[in-house]
Amino acid sequence: MSILHDFPGFLHGADYNPDQWLGTPEVIDEDFRLMDKAHCNTFSIGIFSWSQYEKEEGNFDFTWLDDIMERCRTHGKKVFLATPSAARPAWLGNRYPETNRVDETGCRLSWGSRANHCWSSPVIREKLALIISKLAERYAKHPSLAGWHISNEYHGACRCPLCKKEFVDFLKKRYGSLDRLNECYWSAFWGHRYSAWEQVDPDDRTIDLAQLDFLRFNTQQVLDFMRFEIEALRDYSDAPVTTNMMGVFEGLDYWRIAEACDFIADDCYPTWYKGETEAMAARYAMYHDMHYSMKNKPFLMMESCPGIPNYKPYCKIRRPGEFEREMLLALGHGADGTMYFQWRKGRGNCEKIHGAVVGHDGTDRTLAFQRVADYGAKLERIREAAGSAIRTETALIYDWESAWALHNTKGFGEYFGDFSRQRLIETVCAHYQAVWTHNVPLSVIESSCDFSSYKILIAPMLFMMKPGVMEHLIRFVEEGGTLVMTYLSACVDEHNLCFASGNPGGKMLRELFGIWSEDIDIFEPETKQTLRLTGEALDGKTQFDVLRRCEYLHAEGARVLGVYGEEFYAGTPALTVNQRGKGRAYYIGADTGLDFLEAFYGNLLKENGMEGVLPELPRHVKATRREKEGKRYYFVQNMSDEPQSVRLPRPMRDIWNGTPSGAELLLPPCGSAVLLDS
Repeated sequence: MSILHDFPGFLHGADYNPDQWLGTPEVIDEDFRLMDKAHCNTFSIGIFSWSQYEKEEGNFDFTWLDDIMERCRTHGKKVFLATPSAARPAWLGNRYPETNRVDETGCRLSWGSRANHCWSSPVIREKLALIISKLAERYAKHPSLAGWHISNEYHGACRCPLCKKEFVDFLKKRYGSLDRLNECYWSAFWGHRYSAWEQVDPDDRTIDLAQLDFLRFNTQQVLDFMRFEIEALRDYSDAPVTTNMMGVFEGLDYWRIAEACDFIADDCYPTWYKGETEAMAARYAMYHDMHYSMKNKPFLMMESCPGIPNYKPYCKIRRPGEFEREMLLALGHGADGTMYFQWRKGRGNCEKIHGAVVGHDGTDRTLAFQRVADYGAKLERIREAAGSAIRTETALIYDWESAWALHNTKGFGEYFGDFSRQRLIETVCAHYQAVWTHNVPLSVIESSCDFSSYKILIAPMLFMMKPGVMEHLIRFVEEGGTLVMTYLSACVDEHNLCFASGNPGGKMLRELFGIWSEDIDIFEPETKQTLRLTGEALDGKTQFDVLRRCEYLHAEGARVLGVYGEEFYAGTPALTVNQRGKGRAYYIGADTGLDFLEAFYGNLLKENGMEGVLPELPRHVKATRREKEGKRYYFVQNMSDEPQSVRLPRPMRDIWNGTPSGAELLLPPCGSAVLLDS
C-alpha cells in the first residue's frame, strides 16, 4: 500500500513558501520552471500562511493560492495543503491574548515565534476552524490536492487556567479518587499528600509522576487539537491527513499522534561528520523503521535538507554521494517519498541561510540543485518500487512513556535535570545498530504492540512496564520467542513506582529471566570493568570492555553466559539466559560497546536462522530489501569514504545507476545502488 493510491511512483519535492515572493511574481514563474527541471512532483504549501489568507480578521483572500494551485495542476504537481495553525496572525495574538500560551513560571507569552498557541483556547479553535473550513471547501476537489498537512511539528505545552483545569479533569479520569491518586503518587514523600486535585503541580520536580502525567496529558491535548483540525476538514474533504513528526522528540508520544494520521511523515536532519557516519545512519534508519512500523506501510520523509542546515555545529557542504545515500537510506527503510525544507531560500530572518533546493542566486547551477535534479531523474528508474513492503522477524522496542519515566527519575546518571546523561536513546540506537550491521530488517515498536509475529524481541532500557506488557513478554517467550532485555529495564510500573519484590519486573519477570538485579553500579571513567564469557567465544573474543554501568545480578535459575572480571563483584553474572516454555529470555546486565553487541546479536540471529538480506557484504556496506508483486528491491549503501567491491549471490541489475546485470557491484565512496534480480 502506497501513500497515495493514484500516484504511480515516489513523491519528491519540498516545503514551498510562494507567499514570501508575492511581490516578485517573476520568482514564482522561475520556481515552476525549476521544479520541472529538478523532477520535483510534490509540495507542502501554506504551512505559515494564515496571515496571507486573512490579513485582517474576517477579511479573506485566497487569490494567490488559487494561482499556485492552478500552476501546480498545469505542471502536474501534487500538493499537501497545510492547516495554518503553526503560525497565528499578529492581529489574532494581539487582539486575543488568551490564545497565547502560559509558560512554567505562569507568564502569559506575547505573540510571536511560531506554534505557541494555547491548546484549550475557544478563540483559537473558533478562528482556526473557520480558516480551515474555508480552505477545505475551496480546494477539496482540486486535482492537485494530494492530502492535508496538519499544522507543523506540534510541540510545547500551556499552563493557563483552562489547560490546568483540563489537566485536573485528566487526573480525575485517570485515578477516580484522591485516595487513589495519593496512593499512586506516593504522596507521603516530603508531606505531599493532596487534599484537592488542583494541588497537583506538574512542575514540582520532586514528584516524578506529576511530570509524567503532564506529558501524558499534553500528548492527549495535542492529539485532541489535531483531531479538531482534521474534523474541520472532513465536512468537505476525505483526502489523507498527516503531520510531520521529529524523530524521537521528547515532548510528545508519537505513537498516540500516529493514531490520527492516515500515513506517517517525519522530518530528518542527520549530520555526516567524520567518524560518525555509521552510527548516524543507524540512528536515522531506526527512525525510518519506526515510522514504517507505526502503520505497517510506507511513510513520507517530509523534511530533509539538500544543502546545509543552519543550526548544526558544523555546517559542512555535502560531500559527493552523501545526499543521494541519505535519500536512499530512507527509501530502503520504507519511505515512499522524500521532500526537503526548503524549496527556495528566503532572504530574511532566522532560516535565511538554511539549505534549500534553490539558493539565493536563484539558478540551477548550485551543487544542491544539481544533486536534487539528478536524484529526481533517477527516481523515475525505480518508480515501480513505490508501495513495496518490508518484512521483518525482529523487533526493537522504544517506548515514549518508558523514556519519560526514566527521564523523570532522579538517578542513574541524571544530574540536575540533565537526563541525557542516562544515555537512553544512545543505548537503544546501539542495540539497533548492532542488528542493522548484520543487514537484518527490524521493526521498531512500542511496548504495547503485538509481539506475536516476531522471532526476536529486543528491549533495551525498557524502564517502565505498562499494564499487560509483562504478561505479553512472558507469552512471547513461552510460545518460542527470543527476548533480550538489558540493565535499567522493568524497574517501575505505569505510576513510576518501583516494584516491591525487586528487579527486573518483580516476581513475574524475575522468574522469566531467572535472575535478581540487586543494584546498579554507575562508575566514573577511571574504573575498569570487563565482561568475560564463560563458554564459547563471540567473534573470537571471550572478554569485552564494560563502559559505565553494571547491574549486580544474582542467578535464580538462569544459565550464566558471562561474568564480570573486575572489582568486588568479579565472577558474578553479567550475561544470562533462561529457558521458559519454547523460548529463551536473555538479560544483559553490562553496558558494553558495539563490539560485544554486534557479536552477541550476530550469534543470536544465526541461532534463529536469520540472515542478512544480502550475504557476506563488506563491513561498511549496508543493505535493505523491499518487496512487491514477487519482485525484491535491494537498497545498498556504502557508508565509507572508500570504494567497496560487493560480490552478489547471483547476477542482479542496478536499476538505480542503470548498469547491466552482474555478480559484482562496485560502489564508489558514499555510493548507493538499487538492485533487482535479473
